[in-house]
Amino acid sequence: MNSFRFQAKTKILFGTGEISKVAEEAKAYQARDVLIVTDKGIVSAGLVDQLTRHLDDANINYIVFDEIEPNPTDSTILRGAEVMKAAQSTLVFTIGGGSPMDAAKAIAVMAANDGPIEQYCGTGIDPWPNPPAPVVAIPTTAGTGSEVSGAAMVNLVAQSRKVDMFGRTIQPVTAILDPEMTVGLPPNLTAWTGIDALNHAFEAYIASYSSVFSDMIAEKAIELAVNNLHRVYHHPNDLEARGNMLIASSMAVMAASAGLGVVHSLAQTIGGYYNAPHGLAIATCFVPGIEYNLGVEQEKLARVSQIMGTDTSGMSLDESARSVIPALQNLLDDFDIPQGFDALGVREKDIPKLAEIAMLDGCTPTNPRPLDEHAFIELFQQGLAV
Repeated sequence: MNSFRFQAKTKILFGTGEISKVAEEAKAYQARDVLIVTDKGIVSAGLVDQLTRHLDDANINYIVFDEIEPNPTDSTILRGAEVMKAAQSTLVFTIGGGSPMDAAKAIAVMAANDGPIEQYCGTGIDPWPNPPAPVVAIPTTAGTGSEVSGAAMVNLVAQSRKVDMFGRTIQPVTAILDPEMTVGLPPNLTAWTGIDALNHAFEAYIASYSSVFSDMIAEKAIELAVNNLHRVYHHPNDLEARGNMLIASSMAVMAASAGLGVVHSLAQTIGGYYNAPHGLAIATCFVPGIEYNLGVEQEKLARVSQIMGTDTSGMSLDESARSVIPALQNLLDDFDIPQGFDALGVREKDIPKLAEIAMLDGCTPTNPRPLDEHAFIELFQQGLAV
């Protein structure tokens, strides 16, 4: 039997109206001054107001840092850290999608530690000497799962790549999963983030460090995403479907303790180099990445195809495994996903550099089929040839 590791830390509060628990969380950590990390779109949508009114009622001081951009940059994170230090905040609330949540974790690290930020990116688990302030995460998208993850993606602009900070100390202490917080999400972002959740579960299921624990969680997350993504896309006010997608998103990242794979390696490389939206990049790279893995983990690929609705009776194992590709493509076809990497900005002349960067991605080592630069060059070329 293979050895494995699995760890879960974050307390989850799930349900409609759970946003009201923010003051209780602040009091639990004896916080009188908190930093709220978000983006201007979340502020404009009125979602930050739903957080701050409960803090106001409890006489908890706060300052809002709303400068987070998609694929948050190192310079933005350092500005946020300065704001946090000046405010003497001892707790961080973050409300938004993956970018604000990742940025909040990185801001907490940099507020407690000296730079440069690069020394803490891709350099092991908890490489910072001083523990960061605790983070409470409130997702407004159902996709990244950052609310339960010990990773924070940072866009190192000078290096044109996205690199993770990893640490148990940056894993949020609490995730508040309130379906009402996701209702106003536009259809395209609902689709892209939901596909990201599905991919987390899918890649974790076949990753090289998968285990009975991660497999059980991944299968349920795949089932929830497959059964609710179309529903929430076409019926955006369906709170049950919204809630199920939030659960799927968090479960998928819990399963991803097993690792991820080539789809994330491709998407994160493209996102860092061309500043492409992460969810869209995942959706575009999903089918090519799974096609690359068709020769391995065939029983699991066949099982995913069955969860997606394929009747595999009478098929050989190889046929059952390969049936996952049309099943996946059929699911994606409803969401107007680009079929070629050129839609993400990829250029032929950049492919050698992209392959080099992809080899450094943290998801590359846990792909079930080995990868090298030549394999990545072929994948990028195939992606452009669609």
